[in-house]
Amino acid sequence: MNIRSSRIVASGAMTAFALAALWSLGGGRAAALAAEGDEVDYTFGRPVKDGEQTYDWYRKTHTDEAARRYGVDPAKVGDGMDTWHWWCGVDNPGFWREQAKLTSKKANVLTARIDLFRMLQTVPRPERWEKIGLINDPDCVPADKPDQYGLKIDRMKDGALTWDPEVFGFSSGVVGLQLFKNKSFDAKKWSIDKYLDDASSVEPPYLVGMACTFCHTAFNPNRPPRNPAEPKWENLDSHIGSQYFREGMLFGYDMPRDTFAWQYLHNQSPGTSETTRFPSDFINNPVLINSIYRLNDRLKLAHADRISPEQKAMLHSVNKHVGLPENDGFGGTDREPTYRAPRVLAPGGDSMGLVVAATRVYVNEGSGYKDFFPTWALNPYDLKGSMERGFKQSEFDILGKVRKDPKSPWMQTEARMPNMALYLSTHDGFPLKDAVEAEGKGDKNGKDYLTTNSDVLRKGKLAFADHCASCHSSKKPADLPKDPRDVEGRKKAWRDFVLRDDFLTNNFLSDDERYPCSELGTQVARTLSPNWDAGGGYGQMSSLGFKLNEAGAEQVFDHDEDGKPIPLYNPLTGKHDIKFTAKKLFYRTPPLVSIWATAPYLHNNSVGLYNGDPSVAGRMAAYEDGMNKLLRPERRPGVRSMVVTTQASKLPDFLPMLMKQMPDFSDLPGLDLDLINVPKGTPVNLIMNLHPKDVKTVLQAYVDGVLQGQPREAFAELLTRNHALGEQRLMEKLVEVNVCPDFIEDRGHSYGRELGDDDKRALVEYMKHF
Repeated sequence: MNIRSSRIVASGAMTAFALAALWSLGGGRAAALAAEGDEVDYTFGRPVKDGEQTYDWYRKTHTDEAARRYGVDPAKVGDGMDTWHWWCGVDNPGFWREQAKLTSKKANVLTARIDLFRMLQTVPRPERWEKIGLINDPDCVPADKPDQYGLKIDRMKDGALTWDPEVFGFSSGVVGLQLFKNKSFDAKKWSIDKYLDDASSVEPPYLVGMACTFCHTAFNPNRPPRNPAEPKWENLDSHIGSQYFREGMLFGYDMPRDTFAWQYLHNQSPGTSETTRFPSDFINNPVLINSIYRLNDRLKLAHADRISPEQKAMLHSVNKHVGLPENDGFGGTDREPTYRAPRVLAPGGDSMGLVVAATRVYVNEGSGYKDFFPTWALNPYDLKGSMERGFKQSEFDILGKVRKDPKSPWMQTEARMPNMALYLSTHDGFPLKDAVEAEGKGDKNGKDYLTTNSDVLRKGKLAFADHCASCHSSKKPADLPKDPRDVEGRKKAWRDFVLRDDFLTNNFLSDDERYPCSELGTQVARTLSPNWDAGGGYGQMSSLGFKLNEAGAEQVFDHDEDGKPIPLYNPLTGKHDIKFTAKKLFYRTPPLVSIWATAPYLHNNSVGLYNGDPSVAGRMAAYEDGMNKLLRPERRPGVRSMVVTTQASKLPDFLPMLMKQMPDFSDLPGLDLDLINVPKGTPVNLIMNLHPKDVKTVLQAYVDGVLQGQPREAFAELLTRNHALGEQRLMEKLVEVNVCPDFIEDRGHSYGRELGDDDKRALVEYMKHF
């Protein structure tokens, strides 16, 4: 890959923040919804057939089992289940409508269309799975003909609706995307053709909202579907996290492939979500969509973390609002209070309890967007202000504003969180022994993949005890020596403990601790995000202890074959010569429950095969490949794991508009934007990790490279002759100012590599039982 010989004269890193920048071109604040318009008449599909599974069946099956197994109130579990599946945070349909209007044809800024309504209309039901990895709702059928509005969006089966659509909407045909009647709809102005041509030109009959299950529902590993595009409810599970969701293609499915924006969206790993796309932190850091297992066992690992006195007052109010004891979880002193809570997210940033953490997720989905937008580093309605403050975020103010309004979307959502948490606490893992293969996918069920060799399993248990259990167990040996210098005593305690028959019972298979990236060696992009820092968008929702833990700075290293620290890899030179210093960085230990079903691995799904196959055989093939690469880092792609463009591509067409909006660029000599080109093989993150404050610096580097010390007036004359020199300077500057120049995706977590082949094989066999 010869990047330096490419024709780049300006960088497309603006794509990361362009999805926000373009909103500034929409002018003014988002218009308030119009007065009541025409009533929308929803059209149902065919009736539910006798014996046909519906969500009501799925709900009752789970609540009855939860009551039997955990002794909980099935009505409360059912309420939490409804929230998880259908609740859209009151107003996030408005958020997604604003995205559609401001990425419309009229805006003429992006070729991408952030328009969920358009996607539902233009991507047929069978193709949604194939193109985007979306999970189709079994309660819906494809429209056999356009309805009275010209729509061919899936329709709910007549008789499947068992909830209030005013609260939860109608199912769109995609699990977790709900349709709400648009009160601004005007039938006399409506035209589907007009909408598809320009989404800002007319109000659609429905607004589309997003619920949590949109990302978290996928296929039940123990009952995989015969046809992934037409699952039954028995084939679905609401807490495993969708390994097949191609989030980037949700926005880029119909974009021209010669745009850099398509390359950025297309190359996002399946099964990950870029939750810092809104609001952008200018770091491309998609993270795996977490499975949610054994929440009750996880809660036993809650940590007493420092919080501020102001946060203590807020959490007292939260407890009172949701019906918990007012002092539940508190410790420390009035001056230095603590709060006991589990650590949520890969770096452990949502560390203020499950109620706050879960409610914050709805903000990320667009709830409370009128208060959310102004916190963005690049505020879509105040670009000038964004520039004046150096494109820094401000905090989403739940302390001083959002929670002061009892009817705010936050407060309405917060009240629902205890029952939702109760629902989530009723999920266990998926024993491989219980897996039944889908018809036509092979003659091996889950139990056929499990060894019966007791010697192999014992060897695997001992390997796990020696190399994994100290981090990947929520249960500890009662006789574990406290002195870390007592290596043999600790080894014996762990071995005896792991060999017990009840070791895996009620084991979360994580200690929920945060470990330094300097030890883990894993790619740091996700934990580098400033969103949970003091002053960051979610700063009020991360504990003081979380912030203090990251205080200070240290160099970020890769490691050579012998485990020796070396600088980060430079894609321009092909050498490990990037010296990068950052705040102290950490990742939380992920659980290993049902690890057989959830390959690829690591926080960014970078290690192992992604085959897009939810069958038992498909999952086992991915598991074998992923585990072998975890235990044998030398088999990983390494440098080849860098995400690079697959063909030459054009930069998004918003660039001249953005430059026009930012007078900072006016003192640069005129650039021929037709020369802008990103060559095949360019690391996506070389461009995506560019902060907007550095855009002028990067373009200036190109100009300086062309001028080679000559007067500015000579730029046009020297452009052709010195283009390659300017390009070289530009590329070097992109590396120099990169917010996260850690390009190798699959590095680190090399624990167990020193094991012999027999021990590695035994460990892989044992972990199939998790």
